[in-house]
Amino acid sequence: MSKSIRISNELAAEAEKAAKVAHRSPPQQIEHWAQIGRVMEPVLSYSAEKKVKEAGRADLDAVLDEVDSGAGIAKTQEAIRRATGSVESTD
Repeated sequence: MSKSIRISNELAAEAEKAAKVAHRSPPQQIEHWAQIGRVMEPVLSYSAEKKVKEAGRADLDAVLDEVDSGAGIAKTQEAIRRATGSVESTD
């Protein structure tokens, strides 16, 4: 079942640009972003989540340093385990 929702013109334009690069439709691109957000939101600390929401795209690398730490990787793997039942090794 699909459902219509309202989004900003800015988000729609960004989705259109990203969708072309990724060979997706704009709705598929927004769903892709939503899936990533659902996995990442529980593993970010409150302060990191707040900074991500406030940051511009150029600032996100610095904000996401926590995710690239050992603790951040472990939290991400645990969230993936809970969501999918397994984590494939990247080693």
